[in-house]
Amino acid sequence: MTRRLLTASTITGVLALAAPAAAQLPTDPTGPADTPAAKDARLDVKVDSGRVDGDTRWVLTDDELLVKGHIWPYVEGQAVRLVLYRDGKRLHTKTVKVLKDETRKNAGKYQYRFKNVTKDDVYTVRAIHDETAEQKEGASEKEHLRAIPGRVRGEESIRLLQISLRSLAFVSPLNGDLDDATRRAVLAYRKVQGWDRTGSPTAAVFRKVFHGDGAYRPRYEHPSKHVEGDLTDQVIVLVDHRKPQQIYTMSSGKPSTPTVKGKFNFYRQDPGANSEGMYYSSYFYGGYAVHGYPSVPATYPASHGCLRVPIPDAVRIYDTIDIGETIYVFGEPF
Repeated sequence: MTRRLLTASTITGVLALAAPAAAQLPTDPTGPADTPAAKDARLDVKVDSGRVDGDTRWVLTDDELLVKGHIWPYVEGQAVRLVLYRDGKRLHTKTVKVLKDETRKNAGKYQYRFKNVTKDDVYTVRAIHDETAEQKEGASEKEHLRAIPGRVRGEESIRLLQISLRSLAFVSPLNGDLDDATRRAVLAYRKVQGWDRTGSPTAAVFRKVFHGDGAYRPRYEHPSKHVEGDLTDQVIVLVDHRKPQQIYTMSSGKPSTPTVKGKFNFYRQDPGANSEGMYYSSYFYGGYAVHGYPSVPATYPASHGCLRVPIPDAVRIYDTIDIGETIYVFGEPF
């Protein structure tokens, strides 16, 4: 048997023929895929507690601080750090889970209630997203606020009392002065709560009204604009769009001359004062009227049947009432 030797040129030719075949072999479908790029992170944050006066948000010390925010885009499984500072120093940090916000396109949402606002001071809140494989780092703007003790002491607390009263339709000025008009609004508020009938804005009054609690609930819905004379609470309520718009203290008929009850319509208005001392009168039944009068006791009904209101409130009430408007008079004076 003859052995044939492969020359160098023969080997080269064989390799050349094999190369195209090798190049046509399929790639491994189970090989590594490209890693998705991390998403951006854009955040906002806001404090959803307290009252705003001008450019400042105020909260009460020892209240929970509700913080809310959003992150764009929403990436499942992410978390946000909420950081609370007091006077520029870090006070508390809480990591909260991001949930999908079904009301906003491609947004996540988060919230938390801090219980660390215990001192009268300046506070700051910020939301931070730390970088992950799925989402980049990001941070919100800082939200600033001021905490104040839950009592009326000083001009700013009086302004916050007045803002809070006005938000519930108890008619008050906004001047930072604990004047007679503000005390009348406090009196009306206390009457609606069933508390002692004084104009004293105690800590309990301040904290409750600051939180928006203790609103007057209209007894009637129709017509949309009407007046309610509540003999039980001894207040006059001007209702519009089924919501109280103005609430005033009043004094109804004393036991010997009680106020007529029922549904009536205003049929006449007399400006100025008459010979009986009735000031800016709006009549709804015979000689019964809503009118201003020098004496409007806080603690008991004292009129001859009319609904007396303080002289400083009479013109505004008169100007708000329309001829033909409905008034409901109801309740039992104590």
